Amino acid sequence: MYRLSILFVTCAIIGGVSASGDGSGGGKSEESQQSHEGEGKVSPIDMYRSLFEKHRVMQLDAVKSIQTFGDYAQRHQLVKIMVQQLFKVLGEGKVNLTEWGYMPGDPFPTNTTVRDSMSKVLENVAMFGDLVLRLPDIAHDIFDKNKEWQLILGWGVWFCNESKIFQGNSAKLLSLMAQEVNLVPRDENYVNPFKNENLMKEQMRITDSKQKSKSKKKKERKKGPRLSGGGKHTEL
Repeated sequence: MYRLSILFVTCAIIGGVSASGDGSGGGKSEESQQSHEGEGKVSPIDMYRSLFEKHRVMQLDAVKSIQTFGDYAQRHQLVKIMVQQLFKVLGEGKVNLTEWGYMPGDPFPTNTTVRDSMSKVLENVAMFGDLVLRLPDIAHDIFDKNKEWQLILGWGVWFCNESKIFQGNSAKLLSLMAQEVNLVPRDENYVNPFKNENLMKEQMRITDSKQKSKSKKKKERKKGPRLSGGGKHTEL
């Protein structure tokens, strides 16, 4: 039941949320949005950025739940299903946006169909970033074998960078993800702390540090004040 709950939530997240300004999915007319901007209120793109960041919190929470879910085989199966669905949605979004002639950097789309496809591309690229950074061994085992997915992701990262939607932590995620999957050269000090080998190294470092600390405390106790034996007086 718990597995099904996580799968339902993550698949719903992968499917994307409405990018409409009011979050209802119905959107507003172009005239209404232009009037809205003319009144000096929040623009549609700024409104979308706010919705996007809120959705990112949900996505990250879902991936964190998967990190502690079941055993390795169960996590692998769950991530595999998610990644397959994720790239299905991404591929469809790429085809649709290309056919409609929408390019990142164009005016923010007022057509709800175009806007929702754009939203699914942005959100699913970000979702894959969470997966490949926080569950790298599993994600690489699934992703690295599929050349078509690699091409779609390369396009998706380009689209996201040019969209100007990714800011702050989201922009950092995009950069780290591109390095993780070798879309761009890795920084000299790039390390993914969630890789199994790095987790093991960190655990060994912590264990070694604890052992050294215990050994140091034992030595300090031996060197501490004590009563001298024999004689007519005692001294510390």
